[in-house]
Amino acid sequence: MRGFHGLTLAACSSIISAMAIAQPVTGDRHTSLLEVPVADMKVVAPDAYGSALSLAAGGASPLDIALAIAGEFEGTTQHIVQANEGGEVPSSTKITVLRDGLLDDAVRGERWDIALDRTAAGIWGIREVKRSWRCRRGAQMDRFAAQVCP
Repeated sequence: MRGFHGLTLAACSSIISAMAIAQPVTGDRHTSLLEVPVADMKVVAPDAYGSALSLAAGGASPLDIALAIAGEFEGTTQHIVQANEGGEVPSSTKITVLRDGLLDDAVRGERWDIALDRTAAGIWGIREVKRSWRCRRGAQMDRFAAQVCP
């Protein structure tokens, strides 16, 4: 079975596991991007991720849907955490995409929290998408927040 960009699911799983143990940019007082506090998040309107809605309706995997929402990654570190609920055949899942070292003068990183529910037809529907940013300067250098970076 093939997953993201034609990789086998085992290969995708190995890549995600390796990313989860990766360390953040040197000099950061946090040991992991997962430990960076989140002050607040902005709810993203469905019209901002229309292509991901089409992907979900076509029966895509939760990971493929989440990565379509978050968009192309241009940075140094990306962590993806997926937490399923519902046992062997999950009824819902939450995927957190954490990115650091972005190629942007103002934005150091971003966080996406994506909640999906399995429909009666067995495909994944997007329940909610939230986003926050971590800045290179200003008040939110040590946390993710809903305000766009200056």
